Amino acid sequence: MKRVVVSALLAAACLAQPAAQAVAQTVSNQCFALGDIAGQVASWRSHKKTKAQALDQAAKYYKDPSDRQAVDAIIEKIYAPNAPHMTPDQASMVFTSDCANQQKAQAPAK
Repeated sequence: MKRVVVSALLAAACLAQPAAQAVAQTVSNQCFALGDIAGQVASWRSHKKTKAQALDQAAKYYKDPSDRQAVDAIIEKIYAPNAPHMTPDQASMVFTSDCANQQKAQAPAK
């Protein structure tokens, strides 16, 4: 009986909560997301997708200006003429690490 009452109270509390507006999250400052994107871009390069094709593909999915800037920068670095060919895992680790180090350097001193 107690479980039924508790379940009913929890359900009522959940239903009474105001609906939260969905907010689109950006990836431009999320290191793991940028690392995942870098891995995807490295995969595109290894499968012979051109830089122009990569930029077009990114334009379809990343509409936020700061996201586009971050993704375009990843594409520019991976497709640079002197850039080493990386596996998706290598690209993910390098870009995640670079982002984390950059955020750490920009963090206010405690």
